[in-house]
Amino acid sequence: MELKKQLLEQYPFRVELHAHCSPASPCGDLPAREVVRIFHDAGYDALALTNHFFPLLSQQILGEMDKEKYLAMYFDCWHEACDEAAKLGMTVWLGAELRWSAHGCSDYLIYGVDEAMLRDIYDYLDADAAAFVRDCKSEKSFFVQAHPMRDGCTPLDAVLLDGVEVFNMHPNHNSRVALAAKQYAGTGLPVTMGTDYHHPGHHGLCATRMASLPKDSFELAALLKSGDYIMQLGESIVLP
Repeated sequence: MELKKQLLEQYPFRVELHAHCSPASPCGDLPAREVVRIFHDAGYDALALTNHFFPLLSQQILGEMDKEKYLAMYFDCWHEACDEAAKLGMTVWLGAELRWSAHGCSDYLIYGVDEAMLRDIYDYLDADAAAFVRDCKSEKSFFVQAHPMRDGCTPLDAVLLDGVEVFNMHPNHNSRVALAAKQYAGTGLPVTMGTDYHHPGHHGLCATRMASLPKDSFELAALLKSGDYIMQLGESIVLP
């Protein structure tokens, strides 16, 4: 218990690394401002807004959109999150959850991005993950496979990844956490944790804890690459 207390004191900041809002994530129930308020009120210091960056998904639900209309909708959610976070004194980071049709339902989280970079990434969504990593991904980014062992997902070659979301704690999906841990054991990839927040009542299921808060998405990516964080699941501490 003494070690746990020391770790919690050493890493006091609670953050969420995987959260969605509507309409940028059409499967999300709540708008950006409300998502930020919910996590703030639950005692989180920061969250990464990782909306689905997969135009086909949005078009199937929201209707046909060209690139500019899609990006405007996507970034509007991000700006709303920033406005609300500024009012509350909370930190939000821009991220995204990418998907390529070539990889079925496999999803990939990316941190260390800005709006200009997402504009460039948009043009690579018709390719595949390997082409993206080779030709588009910035060295400043942190590219993670989300919930790799969930139904419909296929684990990506570890050489293409910067990390893996072993601990996806969405309560409505079986992410087969133990199998994900086994799949990437020995690769040396940093392990991340996220709630994969979409629905009311699913906040507060887990947290990543940090010694200091990154100022922006690029500092977040650098910190995740370093592995200098711990993860909390209920009252249990998990080391990456």
